[in-house]
Amino acid sequence: MSINEELSREYHRNLPQRIRNYLRQERGIPDTVIDRFMLGWNGFRITIPIYDRTCGVVSFKLAKDPRDRTQSSKMVASPGGHAELYGWERVLAKPAAIMICEGELDRLVLESRGFAAVTSTGGAGTFRAEWAEAFCEITYVYICFDNDEAGRKGARRIAQLIPHARIVQLPDDVGDGGDVTDFFVRLGRSREEFLKLLKTAPRLPKDQRIEPPKVGDLRLQPTTDNEVEQLKQRITIEDLISRYVTLRRRGQSYVAQCPFHQDRNPSLVVYPQSETFYCFGCEAHGDALSFLMRIENLSFPEALKVFRELTPYDDPRHQRSS
Repeated sequence: MSINEELSREYHRNLPQRIRNYLRQERGIPDTVIDRFMLGWNGFRITIPIYDRTCGVVSFKLAKDPRDRTQSSKMVASPGGHAELYGWERVLAKPAAIMICEGELDRLVLESRGFAAVTSTGGAGTFRAEWAEAFCEITYVYICFDNDEAGRKGARRIAQLIPHARIVQLPDDVGDGGDVTDFFVRLGRSREEFLKLLKTAPRLPKDQRIEPPKVGDLRLQPTTDNEVEQLKQRITIEDLISRYVTLRRRGQSYVAQCPFHQDRNPSLVVYPQSETFYCFGCEAHGDALSFLMRIENLSFPEALKVFRELTPYDDPRHQRSS
């Protein structure tokens, strides 16, 4: 165990109850998330362990004590710390959807509401191009920065690096400089209300995008909503999934044994109307592209390439060599 990992455990053990209460009541971060992410106390500030790609603690972000009335910074980095992506474990797990937000505590607020989230420890203006490659294999990427000019500028820069990302616009009532914590905690908005914002979040206009990053020998081609809809009409989700499992109609849906875990009962449900699937056993879910990525172990660019070339009579398992 490294020194930083030992420190993170010690700081977590020393977390005062008053700081837990503050994080819960004023920051909207429950005890389960406080413990999961090992928030702690070094005697002066709230400690947030920062992990790198190898899941080792490389530094700490230090949040201001709510009792501190000085003009000191709300958040500082531990000595020797450098800009890192806080949430590598989320990115490397390749979820169906992920949020890129601004600020470590905002990230934990989103995690508390069931959203996979990451943030740069260097602030709104720091997001490395090499980080962007890791997001190319995640189907849905959303950027939700603070409601100010720095946040808008930072969001546009990330959207240039990740062409399929969508920029979430927080409502005006979060105020100038408002963030996701204001949305959920101060305004008391729900997860369902936030999901509505995601549905209307636009991509960056094409004339503002830059060359997408490489992923192996493939490039992630920017797609339009119209193209995706055309693909789904040509190859419906039930057509695709029926190539791998036997579907049985149940009302307006289909059910099947899930191919992603040992399923003795039909736990997988396919919803033709929304073009989605969900497993009530292992909680696998998503759209047709998500299913193809998971069952064939494809990256997003690879699955998109297969989907574009697929015809109603082709077997996707034969497309990878084409």
